Amino acid sequence: MTHWRMDIFRYLTLFGILGLRTSFGIDLSDLQLKLGTNGSVMLAPRNNSNAYDLTLNLTQTVSSGCPSLMSAESLPQMEFVMRLTDSCRYDRMVPPLNFDENGEPVAIPIYARFYIYVLKNLDSSDLQFNVQGLLQLRYKDPRLAYSEYMPHRRQPIMGEQGLKQLIWVPHIFLTNEQTSSVLGTSAKDELTTIYPDGTILVSTRLQATLYCWMNFQKFPFDEQKCTTILESWMYNTSVVELHWETTNPVSFDTQLQLTEYNLIGSLYNESIRVSNGTVMTHGALQGNYSTISFSVLLTREVGYYVIDYFLPSVMIVTISWVTFWLQADQTPARTTLGCTTLLSFITLSLSQENNLSKVSYVTMSEVWFLVCTIFIFGSLVEFAFVNTIWRRNNDLQLKKRTTKYIVKSTFVPHLKKHRRHGYKRTDSTMSTTSMDRSCSPNNTVITIETPIIIGGSLSREDSAISLDENESSGGSSSGDSTKEKPPQTFATMTPKEVSLWIDRKARFVFPLAFILFNALFWTLVYCL
Repeated sequence: MTHWRMDIFRYLTLFGILGLRTSFGIDLSDLQLKLGTNGSVMLAPRNNSNAYDLTLNLTQTVSSGCPSLMSAESLPQMEFVMRLTDSCRYDRMVPPLNFDENGEPVAIPIYARFYIYVLKNLDSSDLQFNVQGLLQLRYKDPRLAYSEYMPHRRQPIMGEQGLKQLIWVPHIFLTNEQTSSVLGTSAKDELTTIYPDGTILVSTRLQATLYCWMNFQKFPFDEQKCTTILESWMYNTSVVELHWETTNPVSFDTQLQLTEYNLIGSLYNESIRVSNGTVMTHGALQGNYSTISFSVLLTREVGYYVIDYFLPSVMIVTISWVTFWLQADQTPARTTLGCTTLLSFITLSLSQENNLSKVSYVTMSEVWFLVCTIFIFGSLVEFAFVNTIWRRNNDLQLKKRTTKYIVKSTFVPHLKKHRRHGYKRTDSTMSTTSMDRSCSPNNTVITIETPIIIGGSLSREDSAISLDENESSGGSSSGDSTKEKPPQTFATMTPKEVSLWIDRKARFVFPLAFILFNALFWTLVYCL
């Protein structure tokens, strides 16, 4: 384009000189100038000796060593491409120039499209996934426009890796890649297409292993967003700008299937990344670099986890409650059942957690594991408690046979309850020597342990009562009994009855608590 502008300027200068010479009466009848760059100028005299006809013949300039593009349609395609991209006309190291309406240079717009064939190996432990697809880059290089040389050709020029090496191609890289490669068996699957107006379409079939920063707080009911980022490596936004195609920028193969996840959609975005001394994403180069990205929205299929983890864990927790239907003295059976269910559940949970990356926050699966472990361990603790009560020897004295008093009497020992009122049991021994010496030999001393009601509480003290076999004490005893208050009545439960009562309550408390936990857990899973 620059050469043409200079040539036009030369023509105008030549026309001016010719006009001046003609006006001054210079004889131009034999003048024939040869233009070394664009053709020749022919002057023909008119009827008037001072008037001439100017004929301008434009031809292709062929400098020494630069092949001509004359009769391009008759040339083989490979020969034409070699001449078109010859170093005398084309520099593949320099990007094409693009000008706006005011003639100011602007960045080259490069439009991208990505077609995904395969999406697999979404590894939760390594936080990465594998993608195979077709990447297309479209831009315009006016230096490769050949419509002027081949006006009758409508078909584009197509070639593989050899054609790509002859022209300028933007360097685009995947920012979050671990590994990437171009697919192909005998040759790399690369296709370069040059259209008559200079539009270039570069298609590459590639596969890449990309990092995906997953969030496992709701695992295994999580939704993941895996992003693929494409970025210009060498040229900043003053030279190259990346954009997505307006129609179908990201599409998926109709036969695409995922094993663990379900594809629900995709998002795409255009942005600018700043590279400076702090954020070095482009080596030693600094500036603003154009970036495009697309995100694949995935939701995990929970059928596998429900069948292989949640339902078995519910069954294991339920089996641990069978111990409530066994008597408290059946220690081997209840201990074996509790320990077996606990170990089985831990083994089941470990097999699932091995597929998950070690994270610092709590996941939903860990909440489920912790609560189920508490329920199974709680059944073991309940057995230890009722077994301890079963082996007691003393009955429980209760005011009423209600849950309140049974629990209070079970957890608060009888001895401590008396100490709380300020009374304690004292053992006193009385012998015949400690009795009144005035007693006659006919008197018999008998030591009897009897309950005495003191201050509304029941305590036992050793009391010595002297009974005179010869003296009738019926009248005095009856008189004292009429003056005393009637003793307070108490309900009595044996340790076995208390153990059975606790087991019966546990049969309802544990399942009810587990149902409430499930209602809360599944509400948090699907509603938050």
